Amino acid sequence: MHASYTRLARTAVLVAGLMAGSLAHANIANGNFSAGLAGWQTFGDVAALSSSPAGLALPISSSTLVLSTATLGFDDYPLTSGHYNVSGQEAGAIGSAGGLEDFVGVTIGSLHPDPVNFTSILAEGSGARQSFTVQAGDTLSFTWNLLSADRDFADRAFVVIDTHTVNGLQVLALGDAAQATQSVNGNGQLLQTGSNSFSHTFTSAGTVTLSLAVADLDAADQTSLLTVNDVALTAAVPEPSTAVFALLGLAAGGVFMRRRQGGPAQTSFT
Repeated sequence: MHASYTRLARTAVLVAGLMAGSLAHANIANGNFSAGLAGWQTFGDVAALSSSPAGLALPISSSTLVLSTATLGFDDYPLTSGHYNVSGQEAGAIGSAGGLEDFVGVTIGSLHPDPVNFTSILAEGSGARQSFTVQAGDTLSFTWNLLSADRDFADRAFVVIDTHTVNGLQVLALGDAAQATQSVNGNGQLLQTGSNSFSHTFTSAGTVTLSLAVADLDAADQTSLLTVNDVALTAAVPEPSTAVFALLGLAAGGVFMRRRQGGPAQTSFT
């Protein structure tokens, strides 16, 4: 093979590698929670469950991340102590050092609905987080459901996305207990929002930390639970025009070199 064809072949391999490389990068570790909490860091009451604990009647049919606002006390009196606690660890503090804000990477006090006058505050909560690498155009997605026994206050579920850049921290609401209006089969105390989808597309490449959280609003009694399934990162698909132009460029290069060498310029597209 002539040196020119060798260079062309190497170029083709390089282009193919670059195109494939746009799809082959770090993904979410254990995003379906089939390996329990492997790959995830947690704060407060968090567990990966494949079925509902006895007596809770949670709507769980596959490996699911469950976060709650439950302690091991009488949160849901007259139910037994820690009735909705899923891990044996109590939900953690909000508004103090080492609390939920530190865990999700935001300023202490900033999660409160009124961070200035504190007329409304988040009392306690739980979170789970993971860091991973993204490329521009990648889309993060998962499904979630908020269940709550609280009829007085709108306990909240939210997601924090930190790109570790200037102005790269976002706190995005998922839902609150006021939106939990659907009954839960077999559980007369809880209401649920039902299954919802979340997605977020990244505009630049880098390392991202995703945090999922649920928190009590204004009072620590009456538990709320956030369930999360199928956390996934979908790679950006190269534009069809990108692949077409790359292939056309290679073909044109082949024609040019054949002509320089005096050979027939035959190019076939099938």
